Amino acid sequence: MARIFPVFIPHEGCPHDCVFCNQRRIAAPVSPQPGEVRERVCAAHAAGLADEVAFYGGSFTAIAPDRQEAFLEAVQGLDVSIRISTRPDCMDETVIARLLRYHVKTVELGAQSMDDDVLRRANRGHSAEDVRQASHLVKSAGISLILQAMAGLPGDKGTWRSTAEALSELKPDGARIYPVVVVRDTALFTMWEKGEYCPLTVSEGAEAAADMLEVFTAHGIPVIRIGLNPTEELSGGAAVAGAYHPALGEMARSRLFLRKILREIHGASLAGKNLTVRVPPGRTSQAVGISRENVRRLEAEGLARVCVIEDARLNGYDVQAWLE
Repeated sequence: MARIFPVFIPHEGCPHDCVFCNQRRIAAPVSPQPGEVRERVCAAHAAGLADEVAFYGGSFTAIAPDRQEAFLEAVQGLDVSIRISTRPDCMDETVIARLLRYHVKTVELGAQSMDDDVLRRANRGHSAEDVRQASHLVKSAGISLILQAMAGLPGDKGTWRSTAEALSELKPDGARIYPVVVVRDTALFTMWEKGEYCPLTVSEGAEAAADMLEVFTAHGIPVIRIGLNPTEELSGGAAVAGAYHPALGEMARSRLFLRKILREIHGASLAGKNLTVRVPPGRTSQAVGISRENVRRLEAEGLARVCVIEDARLNGYDVQAWLE
């Protein structure tokens, strides 16, 4: 797995204030200077800590072209690949040409939803069609495409699964799933305080993420992140509600395994029987569940014992189960 060196350019150049966004609280407070970036990347690479430099912040191609070029130029000639994150409505042929000229390997697009009403309520400032067009531009240029999706935005009454289906049709090389977290000093925080918005709980967020994970994996699309990366700022009180948990990804993956196990034994008589479950290597903890949650749920169905075994013939979220 590539060792990514993140460079955060918080909110710089972004033309909209999305209801959920406060980049100053979830990332770095101040953008670095290009020369500073080169020094940091060089040091990290020399220490074996950087194979890739990622310009995060969500709106890289919205900043002034000369500043984009200054950042990209700063890491030219280094033995690292380049990744940027940006908005779907800030991509066109001119932008693509610039990214190719500076050898950008990966573009992450903040799609967030493929429901235009949800996008409008979130004040995203772009449409689902913008996501489709931008994705086509990136893929056609031979640049790797990662799509970011959210669950639980205002007006999102379970449309996250259809969003995952629509994004899968664009054939991205990977996806990120972010159930909504209510962060202080955002429009969403004000809506939540007034009782105008009810966020997903951590448990509901894990279920929503499992829904999207199931769709993406069914289409062969790797999910490279679930949930916001924990920070001292968020854990220290900036995250006030919603699906913020350091183990949210593990929770979502465990929920998916439980679903698959229950489907395997659906309709069978369970009382007093032993259940053996085979899972891919390294997946035992996810199949068992956090604090053995999945095992306890299965035993509550009447099973006498649940045994999980790893099987090298299985991959991903494959499950085989039988009763004795």
